[in-house]
Amino acid sequence: MGLIQRRQAAVMNQHYQRYSLDYFLDAQQRIGFTSIELWCGAQHFWLDDQRYDDVQSLLRKVQRRGLEVVSLTCPSFCFQYQYAPFSPGVADYCLSYFKKGLAVAEDLGCTVMTVNSGWGCMDRPRQESWNASCELLRQLAEEAEQRHITLALESLRQDETDLAYDLPTTRQLIEQVGHPGLKVMADTIATGACGETLEDWFAAFGSDLVHMHFLDGDPFVHNIWGDGNYPLEQMLRCLQANAYTGYLVQEVADERYFADPVAADLQNYRVLSRFFSD
Repeated sequence: MGLIQRRQAAVMNQHYQRYSLDYFLDAQQRIGFTSIELWCGAQHFWLDDQRYDDVQSLLRKVQRRGLEVVSLTCPSFCFQYQYAPFSPGVADYCLSYFKKGLAVAEDLGCTVMTVNSGWGCMDRPRQESWNASCELLRQLAEEAEQRHITLALESLRQDETDLAYDLPTTRQLIEQVGHPGLKVMADTIATGACGETLEDWFAAFGSDLVHMHFLDGDPFVHNIWGDGNYPLEQMLRCLQANAYTGYLVQEVADERYFADPVAADLQNYRVLSRFFSD
């Protein structure tokens, strides 16, 4: 039942944070995933606002195993770096950090870097946080355009942010930033948590929906496929009907999978591979 190509099923290394990068890469070679979204964690690839690890060394490791880094995520849920910085001084550090992420993405040959709205300080007017997010994303989109990289904006759950947490607020942020290099990604956990479907997102954004974090929800937890209650085949048919050719990243972010991430990836691969067309 060919609904997606194997290359579209991409795996992230976030749930391997208790293991080495080599362990993660070896596991993907054995399992059969070929596409990777690199999560820049200190355990695997150091990235901050001043420096980052050797990209060519990483590339050699990836390519030696027949793998490809197709997208990049800069961790942004820490006080040091986020997309809606609390002050102008912090904004400089944040922008430098994310721009270095773009440099890494370019050197890896990625076409996509994921972003989000950040979140507002709870004792700060929401509009101030909103404006800070728009300004940083606008500057980042200008840099991304020069590097031929698309920024893919995901919504977050409303318990994570007061900014872009559903389809309307995501559309509003995209429109206000107003840069063609900022496109949309759907995270099926965030969209499901507010009762939205992929059909809703394709109807709103069409071909500007360029990337996905594609997990089985219940709907709030980042489940591997088979552990939640989402209608996988129906969702894949929606992708096919909308001619979606982007990546479906397995963002296995729930800590119950961290002890044995290989088992989680094996289950995801076995479930998804039933729908591969190649």
